Amino acid sequence: MPSPQKTNPPKKRSAIPRKKGPHKKLTREKILEAATKVFAEYPYHSASIRMIGKAAGIEHPLINYYFPTKALLFEEVLKISTEKYYIANISWFEGLTKFDPEKGLALYIDRFLDFALKHPKVQRIITLNLVPAEQSNIIPGYQLIQNFFEKTTRTFTQAVPLKGSKHEIVMLITSFNTLAVNYLGARTYYAGILGMEPGSHQYMEWVKDSLIYMILPRLKQLLGETDR
Repeated sequence: MPSPQKTNPPKKRSAIPRKKGPHKKLTREKILEAATKVFAEYPYHSASIRMIGKAAGIEHPLINYYFPTKALLFEEVLKISTEKYYIANISWFEGLTKFDPEKGLALYIDRFLDFALKHPKVQRIITLNLVPAEQSNIIPGYQLIQNFFEKTTRTFTQAVPLKGSKHEIVMLITSFNTLAVNYLGARTYYAGILGMEPGSHQYMEWVKDSLIYMILPRLKQLLGETDR
């Protein structure tokens, strides 16, 4: 009898499709876009990889291929979001020194509000994760938020010739950042208190007027223009 022919066992296919070049980059960007959306709606501990997979239309094992843990994905989203905010913030100071404090501050706030309307998720992600992160090791990448505020403080002090003590200058800038980020990141809450629509022109005008009211007097003092 002829000996039976040996057949090689079928090769196992990888559970993760191999993608090269542009396809791999597009998949990663799609995941990050969906993750940004989810993290702008839920704080870190409430968001899940399954939520992100559903938003992206991607099976969650594929997300794990690019980002093995939710922590790594959140850190990347946070890094991209805060960097986008920081780079935009630098441009908001352009040409302000030729104006008096009131006009300069008003223009700066206009630029900030324009950015916030175009990129609402940035303030939302920061706001959602500020309160739970009372200890820096609770939220992955929390240090990125702290670094972001430290960098914006340095940008302000380099761009605006303030004459007060470092303590006073840091208080001024921290107060502005805290108010501005919260007014926009938690706009539904604040607008609701005021009886306004969160995305309305009326609410944005209120944000601007409120920031000027709170910041301008101290800004004038630190610029040495109180008497003027």
